[in-house]
Amino acid sequence: MPLLKYSVRRLVEAIPLLLGLATIVFFLSRLLPGDATTVFLSPNISPSILEQLKSQFGLDRPVGEQYIRWMGSALTGDFGYSFSYNQPVMSVIGSVFPNTLMLGMGALVVEIGLGILLALPVFLWEGKKVEAVIANLTLAVYTLPSFWIGMLLLLVFSYGLGLLPSSQMYSSGTSASEGSVFDLLKHLALPALTAAIPAAAGFARYLRSNVKMVMNQDYVLMARSMGLSNKRIFRSYILPNAAAPMVSLIGIEIGMLLTGVLVTETLFAWPGMGRLTIAAISSRDYPLILGCTLVAGVVVIIGNLLADLVNALIDPRIWNTE
Repeated sequence: MPLLKYSVRRLVEAIPLLLGLATIVFFLSRLLPGDATTVFLSPNISPSILEQLKSQFGLDRPVGEQYIRWMGSALTGDFGYSFSYNQPVMSVIGSVFPNTLMLGMGALVVEIGLGILLALPVFLWEGKKVEAVIANLTLAVYTLPSFWIGMLLLLVFSYGLGLLPSSQMYSSGTSASEGSVFDLLKHLALPALTAAIPAAAGFARYLRSNVKMVMNQDYVLMARSMGLSNKRIFRSYILPNAAAPMVSLIGIEIGMLLTGVLVTETLFAWPGMGRLTIAAISSRDYPLILGCTLVAGVVVIIGNLLADLVNALIDPRIWNTE
């Protein structure tokens, strides 16, 4: 029961965050030059038609009234119609969100795998030059922008070696129903690596510091004195204890990867939330901008909440003191 109470309290705390996020994005989006009718500007369109479009979109009303009307509808689960797609906002988002989820989860798996591999030298070559080189390398990679890494991967593996496709989810002329799993994985490889490599460098540095701390614990020293192999010590004693504090970081990374692939999706023409958000901003599609923002906010909050719940299960003192 205390754990359930703790979980409900965390969910309730997220509501003001979402309301604040929606309010800020609503008014910031109105600061963009032009509005949704800008895309219809043409010498062949009369001003009266533009006024009709503004009235149809509700853009002829005061901004404060637009905000109240939109917030009232959003609280009932109605996020309005997309100006550019002429469909309910949630339907438009629902058609591309699984693609972003696939990319984000793929990147997360790659991130964790690479992070663990890059943290191994701390255990295998502690105090040696190899460890220092990898530590400096991960720091350098962590500071690199993801679009630069993506362009480098494209240059090498797509345009140079021709091993992997450069864009889209499936090969040209192939639909999602016709495409094979292997074809999808080939198209997923470069975007997932682009999103995962900088995050894996940060993950590895955090895990590396935890590994070094655990290596000096008494139970590890006792395992060494008992003659256990390095492989067993790392697998049974060091990695589980060093990885436990990483739960919070992984929870945050879930939200960051799912909402931070905007550049990656644009670079690789991946049909997901990132490209949809860019298109919504370009066309001043206010309902779609707000819908994408709220979905991103919900994903980040859920990622943090999952991390908190796992930490609470690992350490009951967190919710026993609530």
